[in-house]
Amino acid sequence: MFDILLNQLEGLMSTFTNERGFFGIFGILLFAVVMIAELQMPTVFRKSRRTWLVLAIAEPLLVLALGSLIVTIFSALNYSVGHEVTGPVYSVPLILIAAHLLNRGLLLFVWQGVLASKTRVVPRIIWNVLNVLVYLAATYAILSFIFDQPMTGLLVSSGVVVGILGLSLQPILGDVIAGIGLTIEQPFVTGDWVELEGGEMGEIINMDWRATEIRTWHNTVHIVPNGKLAGAAIHNYDRADGAYGFWFYLTVSRSVSPELVRRLILEASLKSSLVLDEPSPAIKVWDTEDHPIKYMVFVHCGNYREYFSAKDEILRHCWALFTKAGFNFAASPQDIEFRPGEPHEATEIEVAVLLRQIPLLAPLDETERIQLAHDGVMHSWSPGSAIISENTAGDSMYIILTGMVQIQRLLEDGKILNLARLGTYDYFGEMSLLTGENRSASVIAHTECQVLEIAKSSIEPLFHTRPELVEEIAKLMAERKLKSELLTSESKKISVADRLKNYSEAFATSIRSFFGK
Repeated sequence: MFDILLNQLEGLMSTFTNERGFFGIFGILLFAVVMIAELQMPTVFRKSRRTWLVLAIAEPLLVLALGSLIVTIFSALNYSVGHEVTGPVYSVPLILIAAHLLNRGLLLFVWQGVLASKTRVVPRIIWNVLNVLVYLAATYAILSFIFDQPMTGLLVSSGVVVGILGLSLQPILGDVIAGIGLTIEQPFVTGDWVELEGGEMGEIINMDWRATEIRTWHNTVHIVPNGKLAGAAIHNYDRADGAYGFWFYLTVSRSVSPELVRRLILEASLKSSLVLDEPSPAIKVWDTEDHPIKYMVFVHCGNYREYFSAKDEILRHCWALFTKAGFNFAASPQDIEFRPGEPHEATEIEVAVLLRQIPLLAPLDETERIQLAHDGVMHSWSPGSAIISENTAGDSMYIILTGMVQIQRLLEDGKILNLARLGTYDYFGEMSLLTGENRSASVIAHTECQVLEIAKSSIEPLFHTRPELVEEIAKLMAERKLKSELLTSESKKISVADRLKNYSEAFATSIRSFFGK
């Protein structure tokens, strides 16, 4: 079989020893000259589709012109040949250029054109395989139709040889074929975190035709043959919409109100810089059968790699908030926990202490804050609930104790504009409380949240007892408005001090008018 193949190759070599073969070699040189000229062009032009259209016309014309020049030179040297002999100087480079233009066209218009807008890009391996097939087809056309070489025997002989080699290299070829299948289907790409059936987990760092390299948490490299990956169940942690969701459980003593625990866990989740606001965190009571109550914490982070850090942040924030509230994580049911002193029954965080964090209420003393906390009304809202609506009347303000809200405004075209998100210790509605203005925007609960409502009837006695509070609170409102203007608008001719004085006087007048003073 190898003797037959060698005889076929010798016959092909003799093709280029006659006159037609001589001009065929010149044709190959013309193709090389055209390719070298194309490579001299700037890369940005060679990658342009318009340039490809120009080259599709210019390169064949250039080949015809150079081929005619070669024939003319040989004629001038009294080398008399017919068109049948000189034909390869035109046909060989034209076929090769057609193959080259076809490959470039597929790259520009298909691989990087139509298919580039899809979610999965065609792998480069496929480009290379098709490029080789196109050039093989061009070579077959040149040898079979231009030089009249019988290619059937060569193809059969080559096929038998390839078959023998394929049997001996079956395991390797199986991995190569599996690698091509994986690059087409793309169940994972470089950078994805995956888990295999055997429990191996890590980041895809390299993919080639035979094997895939996975870097584990131990910073070791796990090399897996593509044949094994092709038939395995693979858990890809990064094939999602850009967010990785996970949940874990916490246990807290039954003596603590579940409503308080859920609020504090939610606050701890929102404090984490790695936890996403959308989808919003969900805190649920999971199990009450055992002595400590079990809570499920379900949150999302940017990707799987942030999972451990996000969980760590949430647990640390929970520890701080629980400790501040007078309790902590429950001990294991098998543990016996001894604490000296009188038993302490955990209670909710004193709202009066939280009011110290509100800048607008800074002028109040401790007794006044306690009274305000006593008179305030606690509200709990689930995600999506409307707390206040735009352009409605109101005479109260709200202070966010836990959770997050979305500030919205309705535009003239009916669309909703999201202005801002407010979290713990932020407040809204103070203009309605102090001046009686209608609500300037709508406020929607973005997560489960708890807010304290302070009504006009609660703060009015404080103004009667201490009239100077009007000026102090009016100045704080003026400072807040001025700060907002300085961040969002150009400076005006009037000085900042004068503007602050004018705003303070205007707010004080509005407050006195609204409270009848």
